[in-house]
Amino acid sequence: MGAWDAGPFDNDDAADFSSELDDADPNQRVVLVRAALQAALDPDEGDSDEDEAQPKAVAAAAVVAAARFGAPVDSGYAPKFLGAEEDGLSVADDLVELAVAALDRIADSDTEWAELFGEAGTLDTLRDALTA
Repeated sequence: MGAWDAGPFDNDDAADFSSELDDADPNQRVVLVRAALQAALDPDEGDSDEDEAQPKAVAAAAVVAAARFGAPVDSGYAPKFLGAEEDGLSVADDLVELAVAALDRIADSDTEWAELFGEAGTLDTLRDALTA
């Protein structure tokens, strides 16, 4: 567990995911975000385990909240494209629902990530931003 804080981008997996999103073709970003959220819901079916899926899903949920609702992102490790006018992310309603479901799944799990994000209020803050 390589985390230096409890923000959605403040761990190794999330920072790597942010870089992956920045490097991706803008048309593929939503595919990557969707895959990260789905992996948290079905950790046994993806290429990653729960310990890797959960921080990426929290980061993906933060990307959805920022792109769709303008939720502030206060991290130097967040994807840089979020602040750009062009190459933004088009977020459909079903992606918002998927993000909320992934956050709920993480909150209900018995993992170190759930504990870290839960105690810091990260999961609740993101969920509130997605459902406001």
